[in-house]
Order: sequence, then structure tokens, then C-alpha cells
Amino acid sequence: MKCSYFLQSHCRSCNLLDKSYAETLLLKESELKKLFTQTNILMKPTMGLAENVPASRSKAKFAVFLDNNELKFGFYQSDGTPRELEHCPLHAEGLNSLLPKLKNILNEYKIIPYDLKTKKGELKYLLLSKSGDDESSEFLIRFVLRSKESLDRLKNSLGEILAINSKIKVVTVNIQPIHQAIIEGDEELILTENLAIIHQFDEFKLALGARSFFQVTPQIAKKLYNTVADNILLDAPVSLIDLYCGVGAFSFYASRYCPSVTGVEISKEAIECAKNSVSMNKSKIGFHAMDVEVFLQKSTAYFDAVLINPPRRGLNSAIIKMINTISPKYIYYSSCNAETMARDFKELEHRYDVKSLQIFDMFPNTSHYETLMCLVKK
Repeated sequence: MKCSYFLQSHCRSCNLLDKSYAETLLLKESELKKLFTQTNILMKPTMGLAENVPASRSKAKFAVFLDNNELKFGFYQSDGTPRELEHCPLHAEGLNSLLPKLKNILNEYKIIPYDLKTKKGELKYLLLSKSGDDESSEFLIRFVLRSKESLDRLKNSLGEILAINSKIKVVTVNIQPIHQAIIEGDEELILTENLAIIHQFDEFKLALGARSFFQVTPQIAKKLYNTVADNILLDAPVSLIDLYCGVGAFSFYASRYCPSVTGVEISKEAIECAKNSVSMNKSKIGFHAMDVEVFLQKSTAYFDAVLINPPRRGLNSAIIKMINTISPKYIYYSSCNAETMARDFKELEHRYDVKSLQIFDMFPNTSHYETLMCLVKK
């Protein structure tokens, strides 16, 4: 991927961009092997991008600021200095092209960017998401505001925002009043009739709301979900629980071959999206909006398999103990942080063997990657 921002040392987020794509995958494999030194572990071939890295990321996060009185979209450096990033080649097709017209509308309706130094202004961030790469693609736009001072003006601009592109289906406002490097607050106001955009992943329609987590690189995410489904086909568990299920992507793929699937996620909005997807896909998956630890404490059910996709911090010992109590035959653990995954495995290895490890290059040209660890009970 050629990037003028990187060549000019303007942005170094893709810190491995000076290496070939093949080299970056070898580096990630080397790092994973350092965490799992056992000689009997099967390291499956890394799943990388079949096509070029450019335009692979379905989400874009922009800080909004004034530069010589001109509104710009970009990011903040560690020292608080803003830098423009309106032509990042990593963003999916169509995301960057929304920016010029959005900029005009924000200027017209006097939606003033937030200034880190003076703590004045309203618009902190612009967050964009896209579903799919074909004619069914849809866009979701989120404006992160310091307060509701400009909310009415933004509402009045909605018609013009939707007129930018007929594929813009969801527009929301998030209120984040705290003067800290926090992207979003607790209050989300949806300005459109549609509450979610729809991802078409293979045979499944997956609803994605403004505050719902979804993997950022669809090409790789699809490979990850299909690989989990393939493992389930071979292992043939009768029942499976999907912990930290988000909008339910893993659950739906698991349901191809597992007759009983349950999903648990603390985000009520994500579960509403998952239930919406159940209706669209005519599925029988049961989803629960509940803290994972609380659910496991209350549940007396047995599951043949446990699927885990936790945040970067991984699991806590209490949750691992409850998983050991369930004592499933199989555990499928997907993680964006191999270090915490390896740490968690140390509390599982007395009962489980690693059947396979596999990297999924969810974050190309960076040091980060997704890992799928498949465990089988001893």
C-alpha cells in the first residue's frame, strides 16, 4: 500500500508499512510463536488479505479541528497537535469521499469543532462505518459532540447529510462532555428512522448499530467466522455459548452446524441488533443482554463448546474458573491481543490442549493481529 502520509512521516499508525506485506505476516507469526513455545501446537497458515491492503478497513475515525480557521478531519498526536488525514488509503471505498460535503454542511450550520487547548467548540469526532463492498453497501455516520448546544442545528442539516449519498442509512449524535481522550460518551441520539446498517456476510444479514462492535476488516472477518464454523463442523458440538458475542456474527456462523447456540453480550444495543438479525435470518439463536460474568454465575446449563471473543484485556480468573466448571469439550478463543490470550491459557492448560493457533491479519501493516486458538479437552 502506497501512502504519502507515511512517506512524509505525517502518520505512522501503519508502523510496518516500510516492509513487504509478506514480511509483516512473518513478523506476526514470530511474535505469536514466542508466546506459545510448546512444540506440539499446530500453527495453521496465516489468513491474510487476498487483495491489496488499500480500502480494506470498513471504519474511519476522525478527530475534527480547525487549522488556520479551516475545518479539517484527522487525528491528534500524543502531544495534542492535530494532523489532517482526509485521504487515508486504508479506508473502504466511499468513506473519504463523504468528507468534503460533510465539511460544507458543518460549516453552513455552524457546527464548531472542539478545541483541545481552549476547551471550546462542539464537534469532537466524526465516526464513519460502511457495510459490504457491493451495491448493497450502507453508510453509518456518527457525530461526537461535547454537548447538545448544536444538536438542533445538526438535526436541521439531516436532509442535506442524507442527500450526500443515498447509501447513508443511519446518522447519530453521541454526547461526550468529558475533556479527555475518550472517543464516545454514554448517550447516543439516533436522528434517522433506520437504527442499523446491514452487513451481508455470506448467507447472513447482520445488523450493525452505532455503538455495536464489529471487526474492522470485512475480508479477514469473513475468513475468521468461516474458520470457526469449519471447526464446529468437525467437532460437532450439540450446544455452544458465544461469550462477548457483540452483534452475533460468530453465533450465526456457528449455527450452520451447531443446533443450539446462545449469545451473551453486555451491550443492550448490540443484542437488539443481534435479535434483529435473528428475525432477518429466521434463526433460533438465543441472545442475552447481560454481563458475561453475571450470566455464567446464574446459568446452570452445560455447553459442549464455548466461544470467546473478549476485549483486549482478555478474561479475568473468575470467568476462566466458571468456564472450567462448565468443562466444555471445545473452546474457541478469538483475540486481538495474543499476550492476554496466552496469559488466560495458562489457567486452562491443565484441562485443555491447543488443537491449533492461527493468525488472521485484521490490522494489516501494523503490529496488531487477531488470533484464533482452538482448544480441546484432555
